[in-house]
Amino acid sequence: MGSLRKLNRYFKKYKGTIILGSLFLTASNFFLIWIPVYLRRTVDEVSNIEVEGAEESFNNIIEVLFNSSASWPLAKNALFLVGAVILSGLLLFATRQTLIVASRKIEFDLRNDVFNKLLELPQRFYSEYESGEVYVRATEDVSKVREYFGPAYMYTINTLTRAGFIITMMIIVSPELTMWALLPLPFLSAFAYWVSGYINDYSRIIQEQYSTIAGRAKESFSSIRLIKAYNREAYERKRFENESESYRKKKLRLDMVESLFHPTLNLLIGLSVVIVVWKAGQLVIEGQLTVGNILEFIVYVAYLTWPVASLGYTVNRFQQSMASWKRIDEVLTEDVEIADKSHTNQDIDNIEGSVEFRDVSFKYPGAEEYALKDVNLKVEAGQNAAIVGRTGSGKTTLVELVPRLFDVTEGEILVDGVNIKSIPLRLLRKSIGLVPQDTFLFSDTIGENIAFGTENAAQDEIEEAAEKAQVRDNILDFEKKFETILGERGITLSGGQKQRTAIARALIRDPKIIILDDSLSAVDTKTEEAILQHLREELKGRTTLMISHRISTIKDADIIYYLEDGTVVEQGTHEELLEKEGRYSVMYNKQLIEEELAEI
Repeated sequence: MGSLRKLNRYFKKYKGTIILGSLFLTASNFFLIWIPVYLRRTVDEVSNIEVEGAEESFNNIIEVLFNSSASWPLAKNALFLVGAVILSGLLLFATRQTLIVASRKIEFDLRNDVFNKLLELPQRFYSEYESGEVYVRATEDVSKVREYFGPAYMYTINTLTRAGFIITMMIIVSPELTMWALLPLPFLSAFAYWVSGYINDYSRIIQEQYSTIAGRAKESFSSIRLIKAYNREAYERKRFENESESYRKKKLRLDMVESLFHPTLNLLIGLSVVIVVWKAGQLVIEGQLTVGNILEFIVYVAYLTWPVASLGYTVNRFQQSMASWKRIDEVLTEDVEIADKSHTNQDIDNIEGSVEFRDVSFKYPGAEEYALKDVNLKVEAGQNAAIVGRTGSGKTTLVELVPRLFDVTEGEILVDGVNIKSIPLRLLRKSIGLVPQDTFLFSDTIGENIAFGTENAAQDEIEEAAEKAQVRDNILDFEKKFETILGERGITLSGGQKQRTAIARALIRDPKIIILDDSLSAVDTKTEEAILQHLREELKGRTTLMISHRISTIKDADIIYYLEDGTVVEQGTHEELLEKEGRYSVMYNKQLIEEELAEI
């Protein structure tokens, strides 16, 4: 109930529209129930017309019907009948224009809430959930929840009001016949109760399987070049077919139950019609009802068909909506660990750029081993610091802690002498330009990708940033230049061009702190040196944290930190570290030998 109460809060914003729509639907059903009344009156009027001569009965009836005194009651009934039909139809149209439109607006609000929450959630959340799972919750699940606010709500009101009006009218006409006509309904209710539980369980299972399929498809399409290069199309096809087969079997089991539900529903409704004809016929013979009452009751039962049928539909949609809502609610109630808290100092409005790690230890959520352990380092504002070490030593983890993509497990990180948890998160990240190891570019123009981290960037600023990153000339070689649309993940560009575009994206922000995480690994040594030569002037005055596997890239840094197994084991300038003849020196000499061998 608590979960449902939270979902119903979305009604509040549009409660006026929803109440109005409910009134329209109620009024539509009110006029609808008069249609059988005027049909009954018409039949009874015709039945009361006395004609003589069986052989000429048809002609006599036509003559009597067009007699002014006899035709007026029939004409009046016809006018009332047409009026009731028109009013009921217009009000039903108004119902859909209020209730269904309101449900679409609620869907819009809910989808935005889910997306905004997903943007706020920490990196830990995305490590625990597959991308396909997240995608389905933000799209497919939201669409299913929308049906609770739209069709499910509308059909519930429709069932209650129409059934209430119809049963009342039936009782007024004949309580005895009403009892017989409604006799199958308790069996229908029991059947619907059993089906609803099954639908709820399988709806959740099916949604989870759909998430798996979506994730599998996304992964395959994202790595299509690798799949083709390794000739693994058949393997990927088989994996996808297995997941699809699992989904098909689960969906068919649910469809089988639903396919049994509707014929059973129609059988029980048909049984009501048979009972009405049988019992009403007896009452007509006994003189308690008229022939018109038989028609009236048959129409009433027909009108009850859809409300009762929609009961199954509503139960189905409600259960599916609740299953999807539980999945969405897990996202909306997920703790936003990395955010401004009560201890955040909102008066801080500027960052100079000094960075210090004090006894920092960190382990990833769910991991047993520490990725970083007792790290202490300090980089003054404007200094160029390099971080080196073997693969898996914790270099990327270390720099990702600065913009708070993760929070430290132990210790603290300070910027300008202030714990970064006390600095407004927006200001902290605005002051940092991050070029990650895994370069990601959006399926947009090159210009928009460079301007991604800024607001209202001018074209000359975009081109200037591209020039600083040594990628402007490459962009101008394209037919549409900066308006060139990139493929998914920047597939249009080479590896080196993607990295330089990412550097331009960081530089255009004019950050106080810039982090380069092995951001020139895709270019050769000569090109790298040319880019660095150009960047050195640009990086002056900025605090730079540079990760690289190439000693040639970082040898001119003001200070170098060597990491091993998540701990700083050596620090100093390039010359100082060589004099120590430690791990850094071994790494440097090894690279020198590799370069000499490459030249040979």
